[in-house]
Amino acid sequence: MSALRAALGAAAFGTTVLHDTAFEILDAFVSLGGRTIDTANNYAYWHPGSVGGDSEAVLGDWLEQRQRSEFTVITKVGSMPFDRDGVRVLEGLSPDAVNAAVTKSLVQLKTDCIDVLLAHHDRPATPLFDTWTAFSELVAAGKARKVGVSNFSAPRLAELIGLIQTHSLAPLTAVQVKYSVIAAVQPSEPETYPPFDEETRDVLRSLSPGTVIYAYSPLLGGLYEKPIDEEWPVEYDSPENRQKVKAIQEQARQLEVSPSAFVLKQIADDGIIPVTSTSKTERLGNNLRLLR
Repeated sequence: MSALRAALGAAAFGTTVLHDTAFEILDAFVSLGGRTIDTANNYAYWHPGSVGGDSEAVLGDWLEQRQRSEFTVITKVGSMPFDRDGVRVLEGLSPDAVNAAVTKSLVQLKTDCIDVLLAHHDRPATPLFDTWTAFSELVAAGKARKVGVSNFSAPRLAELIGLIQTHSLAPLTAVQVKYSVIAAVQPSEPETYPPFDEETRDVLRSLSPGTVIYAYSPLLGGLYEKPIDEEWPVEYDSPENRQKVKAIQEQARQLEVSPSAFVLKQIADDGIIPVTSTSKTERLGNNLRLLR
């Protein structure tokens, strides 16, 4: 079976998606040809009772019972929160923080190497050179095969690629972005979640054309399945977007597939790998129907 043109998002595993259900979803994903799974060291700390690491731990339990070499595991570091003198701060991307996070992730994932290690969010407080030197050393040590970033703006990507080329550091092999086929009209926290715009595309095309792009939240929490006249999240609510979604729903109906399946195919056909997630095993096959 050929590889599926999608990655499975595992953010909810171990919290809202319990251990056994997560295993069922992972197995279903594999049966469809899926081989790439996305997680992060802080998933899902925001869930009541969680301190982060739940997703990696569940995935590690599952990988332990499978042929590890068959799968590509993406994990992210830099955004795990912790308390410092009663104030919540993020671990950040200093070399010490990166190395400590990777050491813990390897234990939780029950593996000796992370396939794709990403900086979860840009952390300007730490020089990019310092972060990327740490990432490069992890690649040299065999603790990460490939490295990349998530949620970086176009200027910061250009800066990073320049540093990589100047200092012969580990190449930028993957970029993860918040992206779907309709654009936000009122972006939420644009500094933390920079839009995947034409400037970002141009930077990657011109300076790092081999970089693989992954799109998370491609289905916008089920927005494409909703009736057009229902209430929408303010971030995406505009007459233009409603018309686009209406057209998507009609095209999907003609193809006898779900709007979600149609959207994921559009993203994949654009050369971007969608990172899709679900809490229901039966929904996975329908959503990935056009990507096999």
